[in-house]
Amino acid sequence: RIICEGAHTIGRARCTLFGNRLFNFSGTGAPDSTLDTDMLSDLQSLCPQNGDGNVTTVLDRNSSDLFDSHYFKNLLSGMGLLSSDQILFSSDEANSTTKPLVQSYSNDSGLFFGDFANSMIKMGNINIKTGTNGEIRKNCRVINS
Repeated sequence: RIICEGAHTIGRARCTLFGNRLFNFSGTGAPDSTLDTDMLSDLQSLCPQNGDGNVTTVLDRNSSDLFDSHYFKNLLSGMGLLSSDQILFSSDEANSTTKPLVQSYSNDSGLFFGDFANSMIKMGNINIKTGTNGEIRKNCRVINS
């Protein structure tokens, strides 16, 4: 999972995908406490409550057009844009699972690139499902009904 999330080093996300972190995170009435305060302020200006959810921003702040390990440095600083990214470093579960990898990748880009390449090879070797054994999803997040 952490390698696939590392692919978030390039690209953009719509406010609707992370807006829940900006004002009332998990029903707390407050923003996500793991989010860097400067980044939070910038994002609240970009994505005000009841604003246009289709406005976008970069996934990898300060390194938006490069495929590099900066994404992991962002996580160390509370600058993971998506909740699914930031929990790799900031959640309680991360302490014994993904946090050590985030730290390693942030310090050693060669390790990240090597592991990423190996993950892509493994994914490329997954047998595809065809015919009645699979389906092309209309929405990648849910099984067609």
